[in-house]
Amino acid sequence: MRFLKYMGIRTKVIASMFVLLIFIALLSFWASYMHEKKSLLTNMQVNAGILNRALIINVASRKNIAEKVNLQTLVEELSLTEGVFGVWVVDNHSRITSATFREQVGEVASSSLVSEALQKGYYVSGFSTRMGEEVYSAVYPLKKRDQVLGVLEVAFEMREYLRADSKRRAHLFDQMKRDSRIMAESLSYSIKNMRDVNELVHIQRLVDKLTMGSEIISRIMIVDDDSRIIASNDLNRVGMIADDRGVRAIINGADIYTRLFSRQKVYMVDMPLRISDEFKGVVSIGYDATDYYTHLSEIFQFGLLISGMGVLLGILLSFQVANPIIRPIQSLIEVTKKLAGGDLSQRATVSSKDEVGTLAGAFNQMALDLAHSKEEIDQYSKTLEEKVRRRTQELEMSNQELRAIQNELMEANIVKSEFMSMASHELRTPLTTLLGYSELLLTRDLTADQKKEFLGFINEESINLSGIVNDMLDVTRLESEKDFRFEKKPIQPSNILIKNIRFYSGGKASHRIITDIKENLPLVNADEEKIGQVIKNLLDNAIKYSLHGDITCKAFVRDKMVWISVQDQGIGISKQDLHRIFDKFFRAERKETTHIRGTGLGLSIAKYIVEAHNGKIDAESEIGKGTTISFGLPILEE
Repeated sequence: MRFLKYMGIRTKVIASMFVLLIFIALLSFWASYMHEKKSLLTNMQVNAGILNRALIINVASRKNIAEKVNLQTLVEELSLTEGVFGVWVVDNHSRITSATFREQVGEVASSSLVSEALQKGYYVSGFSTRMGEEVYSAVYPLKKRDQVLGVLEVAFEMREYLRADSKRRAHLFDQMKRDSRIMAESLSYSIKNMRDVNELVHIQRLVDKLTMGSEIISRIMIVDDDSRIIASNDLNRVGMIADDRGVRAIINGADIYTRLFSRQKVYMVDMPLRISDEFKGVVSIGYDATDYYTHLSEIFQFGLLISGMGVLLGILLSFQVANPIIRPIQSLIEVTKKLAGGDLSQRATVSSKDEVGTLAGAFNQMALDLAHSKEEIDQYSKTLEEKVRRRTQELEMSNQELRAIQNELMEANIVKSEFMSMASHELRTPLTTLLGYSELLLTRDLTADQKKEFLGFINEESINLSGIVNDMLDVTRLESEKDFRFEKKPIQPSNILIKNIRFYSGGKASHRIITDIKENLPLVNADEEKIGQVIKNLLDNAIKYSLHGDITCKAFVRDKMVWISVQDQGIGISKQDLHRIFDKFFRAERKETTHIRGTGLGLSIAKYIVEAHNGKIDAESEIGKGTTISFGLPILEE
């Protein structure tokens, strides 16, 4: 659109009106075109729906009547077989639909064998009583895709069986049992096959009748729920699989699927075939869309004619509208150029009282104001720049000082709050123990063993108190960055690790400590005492937070660093807390750690010491499986 910058106002106005009129004409044409297209398609779609409903009603009514008549005829013919007492067909609601004895049709079957076959869905047989006579009944379920649609019962007479001796009875019983199952299966297949054949023949005749009796229907295809074509006006396609998007969409649950084939000029509508709310398949109806395309072509030609006339009218109108606006503006442009060149005495000619005249008057007032303002600006600009520069520098310096002071106050207040809270909590426990046992030693007569035991408690709590105080002093030094100096020299980290492991392994050690130290580890430049403090802190935590299991200490080289890791099999740390364990005063709030004392300072001090040696420290943990904390120190370059 860069070319618009070089176009005149007259050209822009004419072009704008030209484009606007084209847009309005095309929009009107497109709206009418789409409305007519939708109307034609909707009409064919509605007709397809009416045809589908008529097809469903015709299929359902004719099929049910044919099934009932043919089924009753078949049952009566089979009842004439020698040895057969009677045949009954029962639906899945236990109601007799066909029977040897017609007066029983419509009644509810009371046989327990029928109930069992309907409920469990498999073949059953046994002795029962029918109309006062003992019979042997075989009940066979009629299924479609594992769905029980009803049962078929065949009853045999028992006269010969009752007259025979015991050996003969066993033979007759096996024969009746075998014959009844074969007959039941054969009869059930015959009934289902008869139903399918009657239904398919009737549907195909109905499809042929509809396509031959309509001038606009070019295609009807009926597909079952397995995508197989069961009826079509094109007999060559019957029995084939319908690989069609519309058929797949309806089988997958769509209510209707339509599409337009422009090359064949056919409009296809696919709808589900449901009988008694049961999905039976898909009905595809194709309409001849020749008239549809002819009608749309006429609308398109008419729309183009109207659009062309509108464009010509717009061009004439745009020229008439543009000229009265452009001439005064061109005059104003000439005066503006001279004013911009520095001639503030220029004034525009006001020749009308419309918007252009108002613009010329405002321009003249602006030129007068510019002349006065120019004189004032010349005077003021001589001193303004220097004043602004000095004031800006002063404000910036003041803001920086205020921000620095504010940050220092906030950090000091946070540290003070954390320190007071931790001190009041952590110091209270050992001090209470010291006061309690010392009071007992002073006020009571105790045996030598009791005194020794109490002094042991006092000594243990004194050590704990000393550790807490040392941690607090270390944190204070870290905060002030004073009195926390490092005396670095070449050392072997594995020696410091072994020294601390021996200390924790001695005495009554509650954990087994396993070492995995690589041979010939290189030296590092570090403060031996401070690195020992880090290792001691890691071992303390591993013992403190693991009730059982081994503690594994490793020393190895990775990424030009000597790494030391301490792994326990303790309670572990959650993922949301893992990144905070190196923060000052942080302790995870869990029920397993409520009895464990600590200041939450050890790992933060360890992190400071390691990073002060240009090293790295990290942690890995999983709840219930333990924690591994490792730190690495740079290898000493020779």
